[in-house]
Amino acid sequence: MKTDIQLYPDESLESFLLRLSQEQGYERFSYFAEDIWFDTMDQHEAIAGAFPLELNRVNIYHAQTTSQMRVRVLIHLENQLKLNNFGVLRLALSHSKAQFSPQYKAVHRFGADYPYAFLRKCFTPICPLCIDEAPYIRQQWQFISHQACEHHGCILVHHCPECKSRLEYQSTESISQCECGFELRNSPVEDAPEAELLVAQWLSGNDSKPLGLLKAEMTLSERYGFLLWYVSLYGDIDDLSFESFIEYCGAWPTALWQDLDALKEKAELVRVKDWKKVFFNEAFGALLKDCRQLPSRQLSHNIVLTQVLAYFTQLMATVPSTAKGNIGDVLLSPLDASTLLSCTTDEVYRLYEFGEIKAAIRPRMHTKIASHESAFTLRSVIETKLTRMSSESDGLSVYLPEW
Repeated sequence: MKTDIQLYPDESLESFLLRLSQEQGYERFSYFAEDIWFDTMDQHEAIAGAFPLELNRVNIYHAQTTSQMRVRVLIHLENQLKLNNFGVLRLALSHSKAQFSPQYKAVHRFGADYPYAFLRKCFTPICPLCIDEAPYIRQQWQFISHQACEHHGCILVHHCPECKSRLEYQSTESISQCECGFELRNSPVEDAPEAELLVAQWLSGNDSKPLGLLKAEMTLSERYGFLLWYVSLYGDIDDLSFESFIEYCGAWPTALWQDLDALKEKAELVRVKDWKKVFFNEAFGALLKDCRQLPSRQLSHNIVLTQVLAYFTQLMATVPSTAKGNIGDVLLSPLDASTLLSCTTDEVYRLYEFGEIKAAIRPRMHTKIASHESAFTLRSVIETKLTRMSSESDGLSVYLPEW
């Protein structure tokens, strides 16, 4: 096997394997995939799973049951290419154990988690200037959050200028040329709108221009988590509005606090029950569920949850406890309480058992408060956070009683 192929850290796995198969003289990727699969099975003991022969299914995250064969084949390729530190494997998108709130799963690559919802399921746009410099597909182009090239400031090209067909290198098995024969590096380029370019640069980790008032030291996972949170709350994944996102970042965190104030005032107007019987989600909706993991639960790595906690901490300081009740008496479930306390629901139950957090309802004997059952007042949770559950790391805090 020829081993002098160039490995680019920002290249997609499919692009690298396609280039590798063509470098070895294969006419179709499926012929190359079949050969390396059989070669791997000859070298190693039989293992579960199969290696797909289609380029658009070869990435690890496509595996429905086990990814073991895909991983074994990629490691075998690395050994043949004499690469170190899992060079090929690091290009792959794998299933991540993290997730983005409330129900978005994640894929993992090169130490960062990305929302699966942002992955283009088919068709990959390209930057003609990048293709002209080095003909390979950049991983960032396969995310719908990237509509512009952060290096050249131009809009990504989605269609062939000659035949107008959508660009999809995984089916045509050609990176630099359309099926009609048009050289994609000759495609006309158009300057990208400023908002699209700013977001592309921000999501690539380039901080030449900070995005609004967001802190500069956010990791890639945090940036994608914040964008997904914004889109799921205010926008549409299928129709991203980068202009409104930039405006929101420029007003951060004031815009969030204003939204929470509006929800609080609306709850005061529409409630028909006493405050002590109002559930938190009746007043603030799925607020805590939406920002619980983005993809981290640590306050130092979740700016939305940090601001939500700061808002309610200040609110409890300005709204004293009264006999009639007020917004501080709304009821949280153990799951919601664990979000604000940066701990697990088991820790919430332990805090309750040792009297550190008070329940507003009395559970039936020998029964446990269900994780979805609203039982703890907002005030008691915030006060417990301030007195017992604060730390420098503010990770998944563990409460250990004094015995």
